[in-house]
Amino acid sequence: MSMRPGKLWSRTVFLLILATIASTVILPILYFLTISFASNYEAYQFPAKIFPTFSYSAQLRYNAEKDSYTLLLKKGSTYEAVKTTQDVSDFSLYCKSQLNVLLSSAAVQELFNKAKNTDHALPIKLKKDFFRNYIVFFILAEGSMCALFNSLKAAGWTILISLILGGVSGYIMARYKFKFSNTFSTSLLVVRMFPAVALSLPLVVYIMKMNLYDTSFALAIVYAVPNIALTAWITSSIFKGISVELEEAAMVFGATRLKTLMTITFPLAFPAIIASSLYAFLAAWNDSITALIMTNNNPTLALLVYRTVGSSTIPNLPAAGAVVLLVPSLIFTFIIKNYINQLWGKVAL
Repeated sequence: MSMRPGKLWSRTVFLLILATIASTVILPILYFLTISFASNYEAYQFPAKIFPTFSYSAQLRYNAEKDSYTLLLKKGSTYEAVKTTQDVSDFSLYCKSQLNVLLSSAAVQELFNKAKNTDHALPIKLKKDFFRNYIVFFILAEGSMCALFNSLKAAGWTILISLILGGVSGYIMARYKFKFSNTFSTSLLVVRMFPAVALSLPLVVYIMKMNLYDTSFALAIVYAVPNIALTAWITSSIFKGISVELEEAAMVFGATRLKTLMTITFPLAFPAIIASSLYAFLAAWNDSITALIMTNNNPTLALLVYRTVGSSTIPNLPAAGAVVLLVPSLIFTFIIKNYINQLWGKVAL
């Protein structure tokens, strides 16, 4: 059975739009990951590769008139000369620093001997140390494990403060009507508009007076301020969708208000609470500017990445640091993704 022209046209347009959206999202991520595995030599190549390479097709040519050796790397259909030297250590250092290829002096000397005894350029395969950028990052980022724990503590405190105060505010907005209820909800929305770094400048004075400066809890206070408002708005919409009659029926059968909230209301609103925790976590985890203001000797992982590779002129090392920072966010997101699906109507079986 043939498809009608109108239906075929609409399906084609839909697939084109879907492909455009997918490419817009996926291609930058692939490029970003590829750069994180790229050597210094590859980082400057144009056009940039979408997928990372594991090795180089190369040639080693002996120059008899100068008693030197030239390394040529394959670029397209031709070979490009990238290094000429007669020193074994110099050649080994170039491969390590520029190509992420680890060759011992003995291995280089063996290649030199083969190239010298060959009438034409010696074809060779240079295998990359694929994770060298990440190894270099952890070498440069001294204290990365302490910074990781600082980030986890700041994110944990942020989630706790945001959920307690934001959840209570959301319940009040959903269940109670008082004189300034609209003003209260609007004020929370206005507070959400302020970036954390703008709040940290005035708050740092009070935090220093409370002897909380350079602590994860101080960072959490700053991070939680806008997230309390966001949590309140997310949870209030869910609380409004939970029937009041369920709470009233529980209290008729002898349950207290607190027990009703803990056994009926909060479990039903759990997807919204988990979704709110994701926003709070990401706000705390990805920030570096506020941490720069609020910490000194106890940086977060995001700040450590910024300090370590933020001034680098080559994009591969900053990209590797950013991927390291990205992994915990992905893990946290995948752990709670089923609860987020339930928030938008998909029930996990």
